[in-house]
Amino acid sequence: MNVSEDRINLWARPISETEEEKCSHAINQITEAVRKRFGNTVRIIHQGSHRNRTNVRADSDVDLAAVYTDSYFSDITALAFVDQEAHWNNLIPATYSFDQYKQDVHQLLQKEFGLLSVNRKNKCIRVEGNTYRVPADVVPAFVSNRYGSPGSVSHEGVGFIADNDSVVKHSFPDHHYASGGRKNDQTKNVYKVVVRVLKNARNEMVEKNLISKDLMPSFFLECLVWNAPEDCFQNPTYREDARSVAAAIWSHMNDVNIHKNYKEVSELEWLLRQSHRTPVAAGEFMLKVFHYLEAQ
Repeated sequence: MNVSEDRINLWARPISETEEEKCSHAINQITEAVRKRFGNTVRIIHQGSHRNRTNVRADSDVDLAAVYTDSYFSDITALAFVDQEAHWNNLIPATYSFDQYKQDVHQLLQKEFGLLSVNRKNKCIRVEGNTYRVPADVVPAFVSNRYGSPGSVSHEGVGFIADNDSVVKHSFPDHHYASGGRKNDQTKNVYKVVVRVLKNARNEMVEKNLISKDLMPSFFLECLVWNAPEDCFQNPTYREDARSVAAAIWSHMNDVNIHKNYKEVSELEWLLRQSHRTPVAAGEFMLKVFHYLEAQ
């Protein structure tokens, strides 16, 4: 396909000031609503592509974690089995369950924004947008404590349980934000540009039925690009940067000794050692977008 240089340069830009204002309105309104009910016991964490400056206009909603700080989930996978047993034996169960907390967040958002504007989803509470604010996904969560050794928390993140599961999901949005910023600095502010270019290319390819909508989720794409070598981001044009990144990742997806060590941007989770993310899907997308971004 032929995508003009002007179009790629447009894709490289952050969202407009108008869209940015709508994002801020959503964040502020939801934060105020949650604080009315919970005060300082809930920390609102701005996360996702909007916070990380990798969002594009077609995906310009916001993601928030409403973290109840008086309870926590334990991540003890790094501990020896005997230490895991001791941890659970000494743990005091929370009196306020996660299910109840998620229900309370759902109800307070319904009260604030209206029944028709708020929908409970598997992982989050969706607050629909209007002319004043963008849509928002609010993830009710507890603190997540990752233990590096018995009694010692090595990293703090957020933990939640999806409606269709009983296993706690752990994530580290603050670590993600900091690590993404370092990568952007190391690539002279090109890392986030390449993410936006590839997201826009993906969206256009979906519209043209060249790829399926589910082939390359935004978070997966952002993490893949983060793992690309820094010399891929040192080309004369953004087109060449994006194609160089896509080519490198495609090559890595064909070498298990490389792609098994791909990490999430937070640097605290493996990217491709989970069943729902595969090097096959990553390689397929990168090959297609490489050709899609060929010069005229």
